[in-house]
Amino acid sequence: MSKYLSLLRYEGRTIARDPINLYMCLFPLMILFLSSYVFPMLFESTDLLQGTMLKAAMLLLLIVILAFGSFFLAAMATFLLLEQKDEHTLHTIAVTPLGTAGYLRFKMTYIYIMSVVGNIIVLLGTKLLAGDKYVILGRSLFENIGIWHILAFALVNGLFTLVLGLMQGAFAKNKVEGFALIKGTGMLALIPALMVLETFQGNLQYVLGIFPNFWAIRGMLVQLMPVDFGANLSYPSYLLVGAVYNVFLLAAAYRFFLKKAQY
Repeated sequence: MSKYLSLLRYEGRTIARDPINLYMCLFPLMILFLSSYVFPMLFESTDLLQGTMLKAAMLLLLIVILAFGSFFLAAMATFLLLEQKDEHTLHTIAVTPLGTAGYLRFKMTYIYIMSVVGNIIVLLGTKLLAGDKYVILGRSLFENIGIWHILAFALVNGLFTLVLGLMQGAFAKNKVEGFALIKGTGMLALIPALMVLETFQGNLQYVLGIFPNFWAIRGMLVQLMPVDFGANLSYPSYLLVGAVYNVFLLAAAYRFFLKKAQY
């Protein structure tokens, strides 16, 4: 246990000394500020947003709330993994009792916990601070979700953080390449925004299922806005598919990173 506590202190210092990592670590709090104070100000502009426009805008902003916290923590995970490549410490770690695989599992575990906590902070904080601002037809959308919905979403959506972080860390050779990859894969965070389009409300929504962050976000949106288009799954079904799919991708990304890592 002591070796893990020592590693955790080392990881904490690594995050704290790099302003970029610290910024990404705190990004869920920034999303919470946007979702609790900035977005509700937009909803108050009812002269500009009426009926369908209001619903579409609210749906789009909810997707931003659900997607971007995990994406930026995945970026932090990428930089932390590339820190080892830049400093050439993977060779040293490989000969320790923990080993490279054990160290990688440790790193992914605490990043996953951070991602889960970040998702909970954003969703639960928005519900408590501004749930009454997300209103359609006189009813708050956040009335439809409870703590267990939020926890289940956080557990599944947090897996995407690890998948994306490992894949970016495997392909990039250093932080410069990592930053370029992070900018390029930023579109992944916006893919669920296509669900706003009427085209993707029915069976065609599952075309977006190839993207691993689709399932948890779609499930939460269906729970927040329980409108049946005839093709929707239940909330648990979306999360179950998302969990299985992300675990499969996580196992593949884990092996791929170890294969690409230079000792």
